[in-house]
Amino acid sequence: MPTQISDSDEDWRREKRGVVSLRMKLGQLLMSHLIAVLLRLLALTWRIRLDDRLGLTRRGEPHPPLIWVLWHNRLIIVPILYERMLRHRKGVALISRSKDGALLAHCIERFGGVPVRGSSSRGGSVALAELRQRMRDGYDVYITPDGPRGPRYSVAPGVLWLAQSTGAELLPLHAEFSRCWRLRSWDGFAIPKPFARVTITFGQFHSVRSATDVDGLEQERERLRETMMAGTAMK
Repeated sequence: MPTQISDSDEDWRREKRGVVSLRMKLGQLLMSHLIAVLLRLLALTWRIRLDDRLGLTRRGEPHPPLIWVLWHNRLIIVPILYERMLRHRKGVALISRSKDGALLAHCIERFGGVPVRGSSSRGGSVALAELRQRMRDGYDVYITPDGPRGPRYSVAPGVLWLAQSTGAELLPLHAEFSRCWRLRSWDGFAIPKPFARVTITFGQFHSVRSATDVDGLEQERERLRETMMAGTAMK
């Protein structure tokens, strides 16, 4: 005969799952705090040079919401850039729904940003709809077109759909490091070493053309990829 599971056993299992979930959330909060502290300390040693030819870091300069695009392996510079120079522009970041994404979302919040959970593979349509609403409310959006799983330096179609549906311009964000550690991850995630020279460049505005078929979408993906790769020296 099949084993009967009593209500008390089921309640105990639910309680145990709840305790485990709470511990994970607390662990992520503590880890995100530690990461934020270490990142701020590390960034204090960086020699940052910013090329803001568009004047976006100047307060009081009006500009409609933008979609900032950068490669996933340069993501580490976004929290520092936003906290120091772009807090006057409300910003949201698209973060995957993975466990690593949960930790990253907490880190983004530590630096004043707003995470929106989703990706091209999980929760993508819901996340993109939320991003579109956020842009209507005046938020900039930060997206890594090749995240969260790659391939490295590829462009997923979600960012193009967001640009087409909102009419917003894309702004490539380029970052180069004189010395860095490279993780053995799919993207070769880069972490600038202490006292590294960090060069951040805001590219030119990039408009996405209307694409109604597969060929047109592929052309727009390749056009954006070429624009971003033109400012990518460190492969």
